[in-house]
Amino acid sequence: MITKEVPCKPPTEYLFLDQKRKLKVTQRIKKNIAKFELKPEDIGLHNSLNMSCKF
Repeated sequence: MITKEVPCKPPTEYLFLDQKRKLKVTQRIKKNIAKFELKPEDIGLHNSLNMSCKF
């Protein structure tokens, strides 16, 4: 980088191990939701998804 005068770019694709695990779990959950054709109401998420901001 110094000899070629190229700016340093930190690797943005690098994820820590816990971040990788979290992404894998999220992907597996999404896959299972699609597989079993679940709706938010089926797993009790209808209340948390209907949050609206009132100003």
